[in-house]
Amino acid sequence: METTCFIAMITVVTGLPRSGTSLAMQLLEAAGIPPFTDGQRLADTSNPQGYYEAEIVKTLPQDSAWLAQAEGQAVKVIHLLLPHLPDNREYRVLVMGRELGAVLRSQRLMLERLGQAGAALPEARLRQVYGAQLAQMEAWLAARPRLPVLRLGFEACLANPLNSAGELLRWLELAHQPTDQQQLAGVLKQRSPQGPSGD
Repeated sequence: METTCFIAMITVVTGLPRSGTSLAMQLLEAAGIPPFTDGQRLADTSNPQGYYEAEIVKTLPQDSAWLAQAEGQAVKVIHLLLPHLPDNREYRVLVMGRELGAVLRSQRLMLERLGQAGAALPEARLRQVYGAQLAQMEAWLAARPRLPVLRLGFEACLANPLNSAGELLRWLELAHQPTDQQQLAGVLKQRSPQGPSGD
């Protein structure tokens, strides 16, 4: 697959924790977009393919100079940090969505595996909090109509891998062959809905 377009473009992957952002990063890597990651957070039973994270992303509210290192790459940015992306760079944003109940179950299972306590808020309140946060994210995206945005659903990716792979390749505007689409679909087919509820 050709990856000569958008050399300076930063591909931002975002969504709620446990919504499938790591899976999106894995897809982008398979499509030829290198991940911006420091490898500090290792793969585990919650995310057998890895988390694709970089600790420096958390410093975005205070320091965005590191974004120069992420040009031409894919970087995972939690939804709450999107407003801190400076407007002096080129971005495209891949938003991962997942049914909120499944997100909360996946978060709970991951915390149980880590032996950590979950959020003190009841699930109903968590749903309200996440709903408000997602509304803020949507408002930020809506205020930037020229920003290339792709929305992929975690459930849809697993239910129809070939279609989701095609959507991603068209959005990336990569020259590709049918075998490329099948290759990306293969990444999704490895993720069984009954398997680990990875991010």
